[in-house]
Amino acid sequence: MTPAAVSTARPVTVFVPLPPSYRGGTEEYAYRVAAHLALSRPVRILTTTARWSPGPDVLPTGGASLELLPARELLQRPVVTSRSARGAIRAAVRSSSLVHVHMPFPMVERWVATEAADASIPSLFTYHMDAELGRGPGRLVTRAYRAISARPALRRAGAIVSNSRGYATASPVLRDFVSRVRVIHKGVDLARFGLTTPSPTPTAAVGSAFAEPADRSRTILFVGRLVPYKGLPQLVRAFAELRRAGTDARLLIAGRGPDESRVRTELQRLHLDSFVRLLGFVPDVELRELYRGADVVACPSLSLLESTPTSLEEAVAMGVPIVGSSIPGADETLPNDGVRGRLSPPGNVPSLVAALKEMLAVPRPTPPVTLRTWGEAGEEYAALIDELLNAPVG
Repeated sequence: MTPAAVSTARPVTVFVPLPPSYRGGTEEYAYRVAAHLALSRPVRILTTTARWSPGPDVLPTGGASLELLPARELLQRPVVTSRSARGAIRAAVRSSSLVHVHMPFPMVERWVATEAADASIPSLFTYHMDAELGRGPGRLVTRAYRAISARPALRRAGAIVSNSRGYATASPVLRDFVSRVRVIHKGVDLARFGLTTPSPTPTAAVGSAFAEPADRSRTILFVGRLVPYKGLPQLVRAFAELRRAGTDARLLIAGRGPDESRVRTELQRLHLDSFVRLLGFVPDVELRELYRGADVVACPSLSLLESTPTSLEEAVAMGVPIVGSSIPGADETLPNDGVRGRLSPPGNVPSLVAALKEMLAVPRPTPPVTLRTWGEAGEEYAALIDELLNAPVG
């Protein structure tokens, strides 16, 4: 039996900050890849109890086992503090063939990197985004986190992955390691959006909640967590400008998050309550109908807290025009051709208004003939893992 065959009898252990009940872009990426890896090898996932809420829309983990570590949230990040959890992490690392950490995962990423290096266990780190742990004086916390946890983990990583080359070169943390970065782009779950089978008939709930408006006004859709870096206040202001200029449109906002009260206040201030609906969390089957009914899907992200919004990639797959921001890495996977999409400078409301007006006026594009799937992303990870497992020791 070869060394690689012996090592793969032990599981690949994947560390993910938030559990599969939380539907963010990082989690979508992490759990879809882990589920694919579990088709060909034993996979164990360690995540936290932060935002854990089991239900029908939990992300699939396939044949991978799932272990929850007790954690609390600090500055909107899961923090593992108990001695027992630290011991569980150490034991999991040392019983693994390889460890895969999704970052940012404050301190856990450093502990795993150290344990793996000390035990000569291959390690793989996927860097999703720069974490900012506060504003103003909180920037000191961010700098401390990067110095104490993020950079030490990346220095000891056997391999580093980013979902775009542009993001890797722009990130104030990742650019220091760019020569070692492998790029593995995200995928799309075809079955989730009915792209492999005929669409089911919408349920009554879907039809009543998201049906075409009686006045045939155009529909702009936002899907995502209601957090500052998604650019939702800028989208609301741009929408107000469109209405004032005579564009007959409505805005649907699907998602929840800490900025919800701020968004509601802005809607009241701009007298937009009648034209905007906050839908909260939307299950997959209803989200599919939302995409199909939208004229434009918009997510004008503001900063390096995001690379490429998952909602825009999903909209492109559904054949819906998009409006996004020209943030680093976005042009690698998002169209900016004025037919399928338009990317505008982040935070620039006049440019956002122009992009929305342009994309509301174009005919609906033909859906792409070929789509990148999570299976393809998973295969690239599988090849990288095999490469690390077969690398000479020492």
